[in-house]
Amino acid sequence: MTPAVRDNLPTDVSSFVGRRQELRTARNLLTRTRLLTLTGVGGVGKTRLALRLAAEVRRAFRNGVWLVELATLQDPALVAHAVAATVGMQDNTIAFGMREWPPRSPTEVVLDYLRDKQILLVLDNCEHLAEACADLVATLLANAPELRILTTSRQRLGISGEHLFTVPPLSLPKPDLTPRPDELHRYEAVSLLTERATAVHPDFAITPENAASVVRLCRRLDGIPLAIELAAVQLRALSVRQVLERLDNRFHLLTAPRRGVVARHQTLRAAVDWSYELCSPQERLLWARVAVFAGGCDLEAVEEVCCGDGIARADIVDLVAGLVDKSILARCDDPRGQRTRYRMLDILRRHGVEKLCAAGEDSRVHGRHRDWFLRLAEQAAASWFGPDERTWMVRLRSEHDNVRAALEFCLSDPDSAQAGLRTAGALWCFWVPGGLLGEGRQWLDRLAALAPEPTPALGVALWVSGWAASHQGDLTAAEANAERCQRLAERLGDARLEAYGLQVAGLCALLKGKLTQARMLCEQSWERHRALGELTSPAVKVLTKLSLVASLQGEVDQAVGYAEECVALARQHSAHWTYSWGLVLLGLALWRRGDPERAIPPLRESIAIKRELDDLFGLGMAGDFLAWALTATGDHHQAARLFGVLERLWPLVGLPLMGLKPLIEYHEKSAAAARAALGEAAYATAHEGTALDPRQELDCVLGDNAAPHPRKGTPGRDDQPWVSLTRREREVAALIAQGLSNRDIANRLVIAQRTAEGHVERVLVKLGLTSRTQVAAWVSERRRTS
Repeated sequence: MTPAVRDNLPTDVSSFVGRRQELRTARNLLTRTRLLTLTGVGGVGKTRLALRLAAEVRRAFRNGVWLVELATLQDPALVAHAVAATVGMQDNTIAFGMREWPPRSPTEVVLDYLRDKQILLVLDNCEHLAEACADLVATLLANAPELRILTTSRQRLGISGEHLFTVPPLSLPKPDLTPRPDELHRYEAVSLLTERATAVHPDFAITPENAASVVRLCRRLDGIPLAIELAAVQLRALSVRQVLERLDNRFHLLTAPRRGVVARHQTLRAAVDWSYELCSPQERLLWARVAVFAGGCDLEAVEEVCCGDGIARADIVDLVAGLVDKSILARCDDPRGQRTRYRMLDILRRHGVEKLCAAGEDSRVHGRHRDWFLRLAEQAAASWFGPDERTWMVRLRSEHDNVRAALEFCLSDPDSAQAGLRTAGALWCFWVPGGLLGEGRQWLDRLAALAPEPTPALGVALWVSGWAASHQGDLTAAEANAERCQRLAERLGDARLEAYGLQVAGLCALLKGKLTQARMLCEQSWERHRALGELTSPAVKVLTKLSLVASLQGEVDQAVGYAEECVALARQHSAHWTYSWGLVLLGLALWRRGDPERAIPPLRESIAIKRELDDLFGLGMAGDFLAWALTATGDHHQAARLFGVLERLWPLVGLPLMGLKPLIEYHEKSAAAARAALGEAAYATAHEGTALDPRQELDCVLGDNAAPHPRKGTPGRDDQPWVSLTRREREVAALIAQGLSNRDIANRLVIAQRTAEGHVERVLVKLGLTSRTQVAAWVSERRRTS
């Protein structure tokens, strides 16, 4: 089992210089407060300090440290969505993105997840969303007692309990002091300039001849890290004195005193403007155009969106390289995919947007950005029923900020509403499999209200929004959208829209318990899909609805047939997501037919696939059905463990078992049977399980080939319990074997004693042992036989 990722902090692309005192102060503050806000002028290094602080303290947070980047987010209503899509990053590198199946607000969904977690949440760049951030933070802190929040913002959030720490510029020599060259490394601003200059000019060094100019340059830049980094790039071709002279000239032009403007804001603006002027005309154009991207971009997107009108497509690669060399763009290889991506600091991006607007290019370039992501969305939807589903999910998650930016533009531009509808509708393969139902509905419904004219794009938006609403339990909205979709399909003579409208209507009938009506509607939908040759995941998944209805009606042979047809079609096209759903319903149908032994293999296989795709809703359904089958075969201990996992898993998903009364009754009867067979005490022990994340515990249950009951006493060689330990817990077990106390373990690992005690307790539970002596013997035996 691979341990779950406990943070999503980015890898440093350059060294971290100085800030020892600031780190100590901020770290001490974070131990005394649950909300710490780092404030300061733009470019002073708030984000970098926050990330370093988060990296240093992450061991102290049992459930991890999570960074939520808000710079590119414009809609305050999406702040909770952004937090939801971040917390709980998975070991398979796909963010599990807080599933929003219940009819609750995103804040409620996030709160349910964080309520009992010990997490440090880092909210970066809150200033433009201060009110929304303050509301969310206040709610979370009031209801999640072990949560701590670190924010960066140019202004305070202004809520009770907030502690402020103003991030100062880097240290500089006093104005009346010019230290010797060998003493300058003690000053952070000089160290940063030296390190960044050496990176572009390896022979650079501070000498008696240039020392005074180095100090003057750092003072001229007010010790602002971003300004220093931009100036250091120029030392590739110029001397320190030449950079200083040219910068001084630029400052005289740009930094005339303005009432109400902080001097350091003027300093940074002058440095950024100067960097812009030092770019070639084509590099300036590209800087401005790349600024339309939110959250980064890859080379293919830059070539498509930014070429033309002064930039040849063939020149893009060299121009991108030039902007990387000048520290305008930063290369950031995406850990979730194979594409090299580029990001621009928010300050530089805002500067680019200003230049884009000043040139009158903003509408045209935003339109090209919109069109690029429309094509991307439609390509993803067309390719989803096939072997590239996971690849597309990874890519769409990488482009989530850009998708939002494109849809925001469509909402603001009357001529783009139809393009927005097409984009949001095609992204059903992101909203539904990715668990982003609430956000998807928000975009779809807002765009549909702007473009009510009868078009196929509106029809798609209606059935996708209805599909999402039905899974959230909002049947009123789902039924209304299904009805509108069918009326629109009839008006347009669009058989495809009619098939999808019938499908959503059938799903609504199923969730209301109207099984006969549900089966009739789903059969009609499938007939139309087959007549059209419509093989998409939503179309083929009608078979899973038919199988579920038939199972609930007791027509189990037909239920098996529907599920097997779904499995066969999906296997033929290597459509893993749909295939896994066919297996889920096949397992249920076989269990209902009285073949629990035959039900177990497809359910196990479905869980393995859903674990890879991180389909939490699917894991809940498959896991429940598997627990019933295990109970029926007499494997009550494993069933009890699985019921315990499900109790922790379903709150992450929402409405258990879709709220269907018959399924809930099957769950209750199976759990009662397992409890009766084991006895109350043994059932409670197995059901309680461990402190593992439910997905990790699920891996343990499915991968456990040992005897049904955990052994007590000193075990022999057995790798399965060892595999269930996290890396940190293995370290703790080894230290226990060395005879260290909990306090000694805490000191050795630089963690709190309470955290060490928790690790020790989890080691005992997972190994099925009762004393530290047994742990020591177990570790010794494992080493001897390994």
